[in-house]
Amino acid sequence: MEPRTCEKCDKALPIDARFCPHCGTPLALVSEFDTPLAERLARALGPDFTVLAELGRGGFAVVFSVRDQRLERYLAVKVMRPELFASSVARERFHREAQFVAQLDHPHVLRVVFAGEQGGISYFAMPRVKGETLERRLEREGPMVLEDGIRVFRELAMGLAYAHGKDVVHRDVKPANVLLDTNGKALLVDFGIAKGLSRDGGTLSFTGAVIGTPEYMSPEQASGSRSLDHRSDIYSLGVVAFEMLTGAQPFTAASPHEVAHRKTRAVAPNVRHFRSEIPATLAAVVARALECDPDRRWQTAGDIVDRLSSSA
Repeated sequence: MEPRTCEKCDKALPIDARFCPHCGTPLALVSEFDTPLAERLARALGPDFTVLAELGRGGFAVVFSVRDQRLERYLAVKVMRPELFASSVARERFHREAQFVAQLDHPHVLRVVFAGEQGGISYFAMPRVKGETLERRLEREGPMVLEDGIRVFRELAMGLAYAHGKDVVHRDVKPANVLLDTNGKALLVDFGIAKGLSRDGGTLSFTGAVIGTPEYMSPEQASGSRSLDHRSDIYSLGVVAFEMLTGAQPFTAASPHEVAHRKTRAVAPNVRHFRSEIPATLAAVVARALECDPDRRWQTAGDIVDRLSSSA
């Protein structure tokens, strides 16, 4: 931010000054909202960090590339959008994401390095991963090579099994929330709407509406159930696997409401109808993950890992 100067005497001013300390001229207050978010983050992090560029933004947060000069490493720092900072619900949701992910230390979950709140912003830092999202990969190249699709399916199941073992349910498993590094290794990211099974089991939202991405929601999540458990993530993982293997969604319709309705009424199509070289054993794994009734699905993500490992 450019230094402030008095329009009358042209002397330097403190950023929060109401009167010029040199000539006494009344001054307009400068709001923090007038300062670019990257500059506010730089002030909050301090001189040992350099904010390099914005990596992306959504309705809830902005992500910046940051260099940690002390350890000579690059970080992705997620900052809650400042206009949401005044909302206690938004801040709790953001803090909860950091708390949940901070307890997860697994090769297929992107971990939190540190978190903070200062100068009217909340943020947390994660390792900067070179690569791309699974969503971008599928958009560019379509269905994955069978061997790669099985490997990513297994790696995501491993990450979910670990998170579920820590009593954390992701609730928004989708290709946009999967990072593939330059070696193709998959990492689960964005636990922003996760919940802890051992806590109140509720959901933090601004309106009480269902949170998540309709195409990947389990039938129970799409219906607004407040008693979701880890099996909802297993259904979402099944949708991701279906898309990786076929390039298509198991259920399509004109609106998210119709998609949700179809999930509760219809059996998901067999992936082999889209791609005949898919082994029947793999098709059965995907089909069981996509069972409408949670009791008929795989009961743990670890079961998926075991089945994929035994049929490899």
